This record gives sequence, C-alpha cells and structure tokens, in this order.
Amino acid sequence: MGSSEKKSILVVDDTQQNVQVLSQMLRDAGYSVMAAFNGKDALKMLERREPDLILMDVMMPEMDGFETTRQLKSVPRWNEIPVIFLSALSDTESKLRAFESGGVDYITKPFQQQEVLARMELHLSLRELQHEKEAYIHQLQEKQEHLQKLNNEKDEVLSVLSHDMRNPLGGIIGIVDLLRSEPVDSPEELETMLELVDVSAKRLLHMVNDMLDIAIIESNSIKLNRVHTDLGALINEVMTIHAPAAKNKNVTFELHHSPDVPPLMLDKSKISQVFGNLISNAIKFTPSQGAITISTELNDDFPGFAFIQVQDTGIGIPETMLPRLFDKMGDHQRPGTDGEVGTGLGMPIVKRYVEVHSGVIDVNSREGEGSTFMILLPLDT
Repeated sequence: MGSSEKKSILVVDDTQQNVQVLSQMLRDAGYSVMAAFNGKDALKMLERREPDLILMDVMMPEMDGFETTRQLKSVPRWNEIPVIFLSALSDTESKLRAFESGGVDYITKPFQQQEVLARMELHLSLRELQHEKEAYIHQLQEKQEHLQKLNNEKDEVLSVLSHDMRNPLGGIIGIVDLLRSEPVDSPEELETMLELVDVSAKRLLHMVNDMLDIAIIESNSIKLNRVHTDLGALINEVMTIHAPAAKNKNVTFELHHSPDVPPLMLDKSKISQVFGNLISNAIKFTPSQGAITISTELNDDFPGFAFIQVQDTGIGIPETMLPRLFDKMGDHQRPGTDGEVGTGLGMPIVKRYVEVHSGVIDVNSREGEGSTFMILLPLDT
C-alpha cells in the first residue's frame, strides 16, 4: 500500500491476542506497529513517539478507551492524531461517547480486516489532506504578507519619488515661465538657464529609469542578453561617461584591470548600470581632492570568479545604514558631499543585477574613511 508506507499505528488493547492479531494484520499491510495494553501505558508511549493513527479498545482496566482518548486529545500536539475505536460494544450510547471523547470512527468487534484497513486508509488520507490544506493556507498567508509588504514599499517609493520629482519639475517650469515673461539679458544668462533645465531633466530621467528598473526587478521578468565581454573595456566606458562629473568635483579616477581576467558572459547593459551606479555613488560621496579606484583580478580566495573592487576615499557609510544598504527601502537616501540627491534605489538595483548573473556583492565601509564595494562575477566556463 503506497499510502501506508512508513505510517505508524498505535494499538491499545488489554487483550494480548487482540493486539497480536491486529499487529500482524497491520505489518502485513506495510505499517509500523506500536502496542500498549492499557490507557496509561498508551499515554506514556505517546511521550516517546507519536503515531500516525491509534486503534483504541474501549473496555480496559483502570482507564477505559474513552478517558484515554479524552486525555490525549487535551494535549495540543496529539489532538490531530486520528483515533478509531474497536469495541465489542455495539450500543448507540457507546458510539456517541466514542465520538464525544474525540474519536473519528467506531468499528465493532468482531471486525473485518478489509473494513479496518479501508477506514484507516481513509482517516490517514484525510489527515494528510488536512496537513496539505494547512500548509497551503500558510503559503497563501505568507504570499499575502509578502504582497502587502511589496505594496507598502511601492507606496513609500512612489511617495518619496513624487516628492523628489517636484523640485526638478518646479525648476524647469519656473525657468520656462521666466523665459516667457522676461527677455534674457545675455547669452551667458540663457546658457545658465538652459544648463539648469538640462540638469533638472537628467535628474528626472534618472528617477524614472530607477522606477522602471525596480518595476522589472519586482516582476521577476529580468531577461539577460549575455555576450562575451571584456570587463576592463566595459568599466573604462562607464568611467568615461562619468568622467565629467568626477572632474567637476576634482575627484580622480583610476582603473587597475588584470590581464588575467578573461572575457565574461555578461549582459553588458545591466553590468554597465551596476558599475555606473557604483561609480556615480562614489563620486557623489567623495569630496574634492578625493580618489576612486577600480580594480579587477583573479583571486585565489574566490576560485571561478572575477573579483572586482570599487573603492573611494569619500565620507563612508554610517554603520547603522550598512545592514539595509541594498534594501529597496533601506533609509539610506542622503545627500552627497556637494548636496547631490538620488532616489535611494541605486543599490537595490545593483544587488539584483549582480545576483541574476550568479554573482555576489558586499561592502566594507567606515564613516569618514571611504567605502569599498566588492563584486564576484562568475568566469565563463
């Protein structure tokens, strides 16, 4: 019997011959058998090992089957064990007492072997179905809680971004209104205004891109377009894009790429964004005269991976922020050394894009001493 495999049955009967007959029948059917000759011994046995089902006699000395069942049903961890009564008593009152004490079925003696086995199979199946239902309900509750958490985080992100978007939008609208209402005195003044519009528009675009990336990540619909990629060349391209921002802050860039690192199978767009976010953050939190160093190598401590570090001499990360730095709502949004602002979503995006490449990211930082982000990306095997 497939469903009876490894199921244990406790037989409780004060007649040794009955116990022997039932035990042999159950073993032949593939069950594991435990036996007790009175109610007290049965309760003691339950302390040591819990069966999947109990076959309970009614008429026993000292403690009958009804009282034994009532006592075991009063213990929460035994309450779900099905108890089937086997008794020579066939009157209605005895059957009612059996069900009132917590029994799930009642079979009169002399019993038919096939009937006993069929009823046992039924109640064992019902118990398994109950466990499956409870597990399913628990899973649904966990999913509901997770969805509620995501929904709350979404609302919080939208609230933060809506607030943050007002400043650049307000700046753009203000400049447009000014240009419409008053003549510009000089080309230099016009250039200054256009520069402000450009900065505000780029800031808005960055916020929108972060929102779209987070939406893709949360929908689990990330698709990778992997190609053989020269990691050094990719990082160098990203550094070139961010060079003007570093120059404006008088922050130096340095790349140390080991020729030992072979081409990796990467989604260039997503890994470029990883390094773009890390470099942008490094510039943001590094003051004038600071330095950013990026290195790639093969490290014996991490066989099968390329080891990359993005290190800066900036203001570092407060210890209280580190545990939730890569969380979407990690309370780690803060201005840069020149008042630069962001969405606070860059690090969660970085972490997820590294992970979908089967990589790992971590950070070491001390406030006032700078930060080092460490990335492991698997080698193309």
